[in-house]
Amino acid sequence: PGHLSELGCDPQRWVAGLTIQSRFRSIYARVIHPKPVVKLVGIASNEAAYIPSWVFHHFRIGVDLIEIYINNTEDNSLKICRKIKKSNPFFKFIKADHLLNSAIKEGKSFQLAAYNRSLERSRRGKDNATHILTLDLDEYLIPSNLKNNLKQLLRQCSSFDAISFLWYSDDFNHKNPPFQFHIKATSKVYRLDHVKTLARISENVQSCNHHNFYFKRGKEPLIGLGGLQNIKLSDQINTTSNCSKVNKSFLHTLDSYSTEPWFVLHRIYRSEEEYLASLCRGRKHNNDNRPLKVNRWGLAPYPWHKSDPITLSFKQKDFDNYLQGFRRFVTQSGVERQLKVAQQLITQKNKVLEDMLVENNKLITEYRQIFIGTRYST
Repeated sequence: PGHLSELGCDPQRWVAGLTIQSRFRSIYARVIHPKPVVKLVGIASNEAAYIPSWVFHHFRIGVDLIEIYINNTEDNSLKICRKIKKSNPFFKFIKADHLLNSAIKEGKSFQLAAYNRSLERSRRGKDNATHILTLDLDEYLIPSNLKNNLKQLLRQCSSFDAISFLWYSDDFNHKNPPFQFHIKATSKVYRLDHVKTLARISENVQSCNHHNFYFKRGKEPLIGLGGLQNIKLSDQINTTSNCSKVNKSFLHTLDSYSTEPWFVLHRIYRSEEEYLASLCRGRKHNNDNRPLKVNRWGLAPYPWHKSDPITLSFKQKDFDNYLQGFRRFVTQSGVERQLKVAQQLITQKNKVLEDMLVENNKLITEYRQIFIGTRYST
């Protein structure tokens, strides 16, 4: 570009032309090219200990691009993200405190602002994503067979505008030591009544909400459930709240002994130590200034939908290969030492919570529900 003037070219117009061509190629690929490109978007606040496993897992199951909006963070999330970025160019992290502060000032949800910013970037051709999925750092999109790939699902469901995945929680009954691996060869999970959704990026997708997407008025989207091709989700049939929550009557028609082929494992409980530390994160990202994360119900069953435990089992060989893959990812990314630091910082949050409750004991009474089943249960 520095020599373009000598050739009689305007450098700014030349660069602008390249930008337009790049965007056109990206948009053309999304509209014309049949190969799906999935982008995963999440926000993270003091969750450094979980970033490596979350990133590894979703790349492994077939996600192509990952973006994390780091906000309101005191831990070593940025150090871990920088290391992962060096070894994987398809991973992106954004220091998003400016977006957080702007959302708070405007009385909006930072979480949705981050999601919609990413959606708009894809729509404008800043990347070549054809589909977008939004998950929290305690949510993992899981195939019931670890060999399955998300691309297979998208090819099978190519006519769908979106695919929703039922939430399942980890086991509140099992007393895990801290920082256990995010999945096990065999475990108990509990079916919940919310979904998280992957949508095809199109002109009909207006914006994101926490569990699904808003589509243009008059455009009735075709939404499937977790790889079950014979099930369509609709607020007129089996869901409510813009297809974000599944009716209990419909939930009871699903197989009570197994999960769907694809689902979202919501690691609500983990261990008592990690659960209590998570309460300190609060919900500033959704304009909630209360000192604790209050949308939890303790180490206890989900109170809004009774579910018997379902055994989730993977073939031992597949699980061993998966575990080896994660260990390679940690080594290649060079995050092993920083991962231990992140875990120590979460352990320290228990002392922060303890001091907070000593200073203001009324918090235990005021937010009694979130402490059920813990050492602070009254």
